Amino acid sequence: MGNVRGITLILLAVALCLAVSPPVLAQEGARYNFASAQGSKQIKVTPGGEGKGVIHFYNIDGNRITHVTLVVSQAPGNWEVEIQPPQHEIEVNIGGRIVTVTENLHIEPSEVLSQEAKDVPEGMVCISVPSRGYTLAQPAYIIVRVPESTEVGTKGDIKISAEAEWLGQSGAAAIKQARDFEFSVEVIPGEEEFTETIIGEIEKQEPEKQEPEKPRITQPAKTESGEGAKPEEAPPTSPLPRESIPLTDSLMHWLPTIIAGLVVVLAAILIPIIIARRKG
Repeated sequence: MGNVRGITLILLAVALCLAVSPPVLAQEGARYNFASAQGSKQIKVTPGGEGKGVIHFYNIDGNRITHVTLVVSQAPGNWEVEIQPPQHEIEVNIGGRIVTVTENLHIEPSEVLSQEAKDVPEGMVCISVPSRGYTLAQPAYIIVRVPESTEVGTKGDIKISAEAEWLGQSGAAAIKQARDFEFSVEVIPGEEEFTETIIGEIEKQEPEKQEPEKPRITQPAKTESGEGAKPEEAPPTSPLPRESIPLTDSLMHWLPTIIAGLVVVLAAILIPIIIARRKG
């Protein structure tokens, strides 16, 4: 009986300890999340102009604020690469203790949305998370500027190194994680400014219809006697004078006669000769 009473007292003591345990024991363990979504890795830029890339950071699987620092770790020497927002310092209150943190941006824990958010806080964007839904994210823009003397077709690679950290109870970084993002930049020809202005509608003009010309009826002129005058006849065309006939045409006209005369003359000469030879 004494053993049963002792076991009962032990169980009651354990139950009482669990009931009055401090809240710290019931707190959820820390979860760190460094999630990102890079936009297009291709950046187009014109000589003397600028191009832009983007990296989105979000935090749907963590329960701690993620502080992100970005630096340009690789870029052509004469190109200018700017990160927005730039590095800056913020003050953070950790358990009543104020600490200073250097960062480009920080991402607070958020939740997955079933549909795209309509009201998005300033400085944030709503992005799609494949196979999960939507969430709010912090964008970091990578702005690339090239000199005006850069030749069209020039290509260059840019690498952005990101480091995430989460603060501990003391205010110092409890854990860190690093990741690189690469962009390929190409210099393309600039486009001339395009303008288009509507002047107005062109009215189509129908061609004028020309009425067929009516035959003119010539009324015979009346003489004093009232009889109609006869129409005047055109004078006969006189033949061309001989001098006006070309010499070639005249020769061609008399050529048959000349040939016939030559034949007669040759016959008159040759026939007697042929007859005389036959008799001899």
